Amino acid sequence: MQTRYRWFRIQLPARSRNLAALVATRPFDSTATHGFARVPDDASGASCRFLWRSRVVVTKLDSEGLPTYEQIDSVSFTDFALVEISGLTFLRVENPGRNVRDLLNALEALIGMGFTVKPVTFDKAQPTTVFRSVDASKLVGLKVVGAVLADDLVARMEFVSKEGMVVEKMTVLDGLKYKVEHAAFELVLGGLRGQIAFAANGAVKISGQVTPKLVSLVEADLHLFA
Repeated sequence: MQTRYRWFRIQLPARSRNLAALVATRPFDSTATHGFARVPDDASGASCRFLWRSRVVVTKLDSEGLPTYEQIDSVSFTDFALVEISGLTFLRVENPGRNVRDLLNALEALIGMGFTVKPVTFDKAQPTTVFRSVDASKLVGLKVVGAVLADDLVARMEFVSKEGMVVEKMTVLDGLKYKVEHAAFELVLGGLRGQIAFAANGAVKISGQVTPKLVSLVEADLHLFA
């Protein structure tokens, strides 16, 4: 199973360091449009869950074939956690969607003045500790965008290889001023395989049995991108 992560550099007022205690004051119950809960399967107790309600309109056909409309309430959730790295505080969001802004707004309302947030991005570089810590790695997917100045063109290119790629040997990129939008790697750690993909906007997709270890290795470098 593949999990997507985003990290945000945040600042908390001293009185709000105990996030678990804060979210407990805004539980998600039958009357709430949104709220918080603890993650049931989290042994460490460090993860929290943001839940919100939304309504979906469902179309049904009656006995005469005429459409009728019914509103159904649904509940969605996003898990998140606070992590401390090199004296800095980061918010790790698991499988963030379009509602991540709702989560950040809810945290700001809960924490109050002194709460600031800034997304971590990888538009200029990628975390490197993960590659120094695994047994083997290879680049299997790459998306780049670059400018061909002589022809006044913008090139968007995507490369995939099961055998792995070495960017320095890809002659198609010679002379092209480009930025990496997405890079996917296959990794081996302790005999177990996994995959990790970095997007320039800060999204990281990780899959495999080594996912928890890869998350911790990415987080070891987060202070370099804050």
